[in-house]
Amino acid sequence: MVKPRGTEEHFHLKESFKKMTFKEKIEYIFAYYKLPVITAIIAAAVLISTAVERANRKEPVLYTAFANVGIGETLLDHLTDEYLTFAGKTSKQGVSVYLDLYISDDASSENHQYAYASKLKVLGALSSRQLDVVFMNKEAYDLFSSSGFLCRLDDLLKQDTELYNELSDLIVSNTVILDDNAIEYDLGEAEEYKAETTEIPNGLDVSTAPCLASAGFPDTVYFGVIENSTHKEEALSFAGYLFEPYP
Repeated sequence: MVKPRGTEEHFHLKESFKKMTFKEKIEYIFAYYKLPVITAIIAAAVLISTAVERANRKEPVLYTAFANVGIGETLLDHLTDEYLTFAGKTSKQGVSVYLDLYISDDASSENHQYAYASKLKVLGALSSRQLDVVFMNKEAYDLFSSSGFLCRLDDLLKQDTELYNELSDLIVSNTVILDDNAIEYDLGEAEEYKAETTEIPNGLDVSTAPCLASAGFPDTVYFGVIENSTHKEEALSFAGYLFEPYP
């Protein structure tokens, strides 16, 4: 009986492989099956990376941002990991933070490009509803407020009577632009800028909060809750936490 050619070649390859040293076998396999091996390694790496990422991924219970307010590691830990412990969260939950945002509408500023990048980041977070609370200096507070990004804090705090009574004196109001002719003015189609505005209690002066007061900020720090936040109940809990004893 005549063996099929493919079977005979397979037999000789098998016998030759048996006689190879371990190093020669590895080199042979890599040379002969290089593409499938590399593909398999890449696929395995992707699968392992995805599995590890999913295992370590934490569900954000709150998205926070610091606009024109710089904080150190100690305060950051207090406002993230220590808050999670205080609020009884699980190890699978976390506080997501946007740091080092610079918000300004001063086109002549040397940090204008950085401000533009920060603005895009904020708009992206707002669009994806991944921003809940923000700490701001006065300039950032004015811009967040005028853009209508902040919700009424008096109404929100009244959902927790005890917290409202504690913090009501710290609520501050700011200007919100309801309508304006900014586009026409910028295009030169209007001689002067006009705007219809109102005042809304949409900020909280948190400068006296123990954790922030100890940090020694030179200027007033404002706290606001984003209008389209999906975690407003958590934001209330977080606002109360700021005034807990520290450290």
